[in-house]
Amino acid sequence: MCTIGRTSVGTARKAHHRPDRTECTTRCEQDRTDYGSKRGHNSFLNTALAPIAQKSIVVDSYGSNGINVITQENYEFLRDSFFNYALLLKQEAVHTPGKSIGASIANLYDEMDKLVGEGMNVNIEQDNGRLYFNLWKCHKWGELTLYYFPMKFVEALNPTLRRISITFIHNLMRANGISTILDEDDTDYVLMWLKEDDPQEEEEETGKRLELVRSYEKGKIGRLLKHVEKKSYYKDLPKALEKYTPQNDFERSIVGAMKKGLPFLNPEHGIMQYGYDAFHEEEPDFQPMRLDQQIRVVYDCDDMVSEYLVDYYNNNSQETYDIIPITTCALSPETDRLFIMDDYPERFFKWADEFINIVY
Repeated sequence: MCTIGRTSVGTARKAHHRPDRTECTTRCEQDRTDYGSKRGHNSFLNTALAPIAQKSIVVDSYGSNGINVITQENYEFLRDSFFNYALLLKQEAVHTPGKSIGASIANLYDEMDKLVGEGMNVNIEQDNGRLYFNLWKCHKWGELTLYYFPMKFVEALNPTLRRISITFIHNLMRANGISTILDEDDTDYVLMWLKEDDPQEEEEETGKRLELVRSYEKGKIGRLLKHVEKKSYYKDLPKALEKYTPQNDFERSIVGAMKKGLPFLNPEHGIMQYGYDAFHEEEPDFQPMRLDQQIRVVYDCDDMVSEYLVDYYNNNSQETYDIIPITTCALSPETDRLFIMDDYPERFFKWADEFINIVY
């Protein structure tokens, strides 16, 4: 299995995570730069089933009281999937039936796990009562711990470049399933906490804190984030970027980063489509940190709201794990190609590292 965790180094506002659940680390041996900025399951996802010999496992199903998935039919489906994938790998496959259907399925899990070898992970999952093997492999996280895209930078731009930048971020969000922090549960909690009285706080600081909350809820900050969610000024953004002449080094760096980011505005699969939860449980004690909580649009990486969101992430991730980009492959007896993994998340993070560091 693969640890969904990360190690951070860097600034004072750093996010951190404790490795959990597995033997090897996903984000190990990566140096971290954390600026305080530094959400989604696949449609077929269901609870991963433990590879132990059980006589019956009853799962919920629409319009029924439940379905037992430990059946001869499911065993044969898994068995035939196993032999089919072995043929694709051009490897010899040996299956040892157990003394029961449950034991045979547990044996198949171990045999499939051995077949695919190191570096590949296997879950047995179910879809409406059908058990299947789901292969999965983690992508590599980038340099930042949390990918918070700050929008405060557009306030310093001239009207033309501001409209281009807003259009770019809007299209990036739409193409990749990224949201702003508005209307999210953790942001609601943060704003609620920031409204609480603090008898030890100076009156001036209290005023600044409450004014910040008002700006998020009904003021300038909230309007800007909603504007980015909804507004696109240019139908042909590449043309607008090409026509614009930067006026200084800062503008040149922003325009250059947006040009590099154009491939991420029309991807085959947006970043959130990689948000597979390999350790999904129906009723966990603590919900995992979703991908959309780790990649989002904020106003300012360094204001009190973002700082509290980082604290919220840190506190919760001590009790659970992070969902990170993962590629999956659901197997069947008719699968006709080997597991294929693209590099979109890696390229996305590499570009995002550069872009966020520029606008931050």
